[in-house]
Amino acid sequence: MNPPSRDQDLPDWRDIGAYDYCMRLTRRGWAWEFLRRNPAFQDDLEIALRSVTVSQVRSADVVRLPTDGGDLSRWGLLFCQFDRT
Repeated sequence: MNPPSRDQDLPDWRDIGAYDYCMRLTRRGWAWEFLRRNPAFQDDLEIALRSVTVSQVRSADVVRLPTDGGDLSRWGLLFCQFDRT
């Protein structure tokens, strides 16, 4: 997986129509909008994504992040342990 660019998926702030989706955001949606723009979070995410592996299990993508791959829990991102060998 490649880390997202710092400007990825950010609306053009000069285009008022680019923010129409904000009218429908939940609290969780607003939290994500602020979090994804936070430079410290972006740094931690970039570190974590360096060691991510993605595999296919049945019809689902399984994303594995090693325990030493970066700590995103301080940002409120929770991961469950899933280990089927």
